[in-house]
Order: sequence, then C-alpha cells, then structure tokens
Amino acid sequence: MFERWTDVVMGAVLAVGVAYIAYEVDRRQKKLRDIFYVLEGEDRAIFDQLEEMVNTGVLRPDQRPAT
Repeated sequence: MFERWTDVVMGAVLAVGVAYIAYEVDRRQKKLRDIFYVLEGEDRAIFDQLEEMVNTGVLRPDQRPAT
C-alpha cells in the first residue's frame, strides 16, 4: 500500500494539519458567537417583535436631539 515510510509520515502530518485547521476554525467561530450573539431565546423573540413594530410604524425609534 505505502511504498515508503515517508508516505505514511506525510499522510499523518497532513491529517494532523487538517484536524488543527478544523479545530481552529471552530474555536474562532465559537468566540465570535459568544461576542456577537447576545440575544438568544426569549430576548431574541422580543427584539424581533419590537423591530417589526418599528418597521410597520406602530413604534417610532427614539429620536432625541444630539447634545
């Protein structure tokens, strides 16, 4: 199957490299989710309802004058 032992070593190094890249991508995605996805569950549903009310004109966004 493998003609040389270097083929086995290169295959193992490649597999470890791919696994590390996959791990790193997953770790960074989780970090970004923790930072930016602050609205979850019930909070997200309330936010969506308020946003819809603003879009339909039922509510107006706060328009305070700049000080």
